[in-house]
Parts: sequence; C-alpha cells; structure tokens
Amino acid sequence: MMKMDAVERFYMEIKHNNYRGFTFIELLVSLTAILTLVAAGISNYGSLFAQQALIQKTEHLYHFLRLAQTQAIKDNAQIYVHFCQDTNPDIWKMAMSNSSAADSCSLNGNNKVEQLTDGQNLFATINFGSNPASYKPMRFHANPGNVTLSNSNGDTLKVIQSSMRLRVCSPGSAQLGYNQC
Repeated sequence: MMKMDAVERFYMEIKHNNYRGFTFIELLVSLTAILTLVAAGISNYGSLFAQQALIQKTEHLYHFLRLAQTQAIKDNAQIYVHFCQDTNPDIWKMAMSNSSAADSCSLNGNNKVEQLTDGQNLFATINFGSNPASYKPMRFHANPGNVTLSNSNGDTLKVIQSSMRLRVCSPGSAQLGYNQC
C-alpha cells in the first residue's frame, strides 16, 4: 500500500467534504447574525439622512443668498430675498425678487421661489428683522441678519449675512464640518 503525503490527504478531505451543505441550525444562526447587524445599521441611517438634509438645505440657502447678491451686481438693481411661512407655520419658502413688497408665498412666475423647510425634518428661524434680506448693486451693501436651520435630531447650522460677508457656521459647537460661530 502506498503512503499518502500531507497534500494528497488534504485534497482527499476537501473532496470528501465537498458535498456537505448547511444544516438548518447553521442557516438560522447565520440569518440571525445578519438580521441583527442590519437592524443595528438601519437605526443609524436615519440620523445620517437628517444630517445630510440639513447640510444640503443650508448650502442651498447659502448659494441662494449668494445668487441674489450676484444678481444685484449684475442687474445694477436692489434684489430682495423674502422668507415666508406657508399655511403650516413650520414650512418656510424663500423667494428672490426686485420688489421689496413681494410675498414669497404668492409670487408670480417672474421671480425665483424655493422651498426652505418642510416642517417635519427641517425647521428654520429667520432673523432679518421685519425686512427681507436685501442686496444693493454696490458690493458690501446688504442688510445683516441670519437664518438658523435645525433638523429633527437637534443638529443646527446658521447662515449669517453681515454687511460684508456671508458665511455658514454652527451656533453651539463645531459640527457637521462647520466651525463654531
């Protein structure tokens, strides 16, 4: 009888075990482990989506105000950004207009109107006094104010318009990639 070396024995064992499948218990244990990991991961995605929605709307607001500033210089006219609550007091819209008396909830099609918050996941606090945000054609002529956006998780970002600069920051502590105000 011929003596087998270690490699041949290894291949024989693999060949012998090739037809063995999962048992029902092994399948249940594997599925339980996978479902536990998925359940733990799904709860973390809700806060991630809320943070990304807050960042996206804050950046959108920043660029909307920057566009109004640029439009004022381009058109050599004063441009206003109006903030208006819809029928629900938590839903805010913003509109760009060359009229100081416009109401952003009922602007005609000649002006740019955008949704700012939805009242469910994002909330806003507007502080431009009783006036809308306005930009004059000369640089650095803007009325100061700020808009604070927050999400359902309690994360908060603020867009601040000073007379010389528009910036995004975090009011409490540095968070979501933005420095503290």
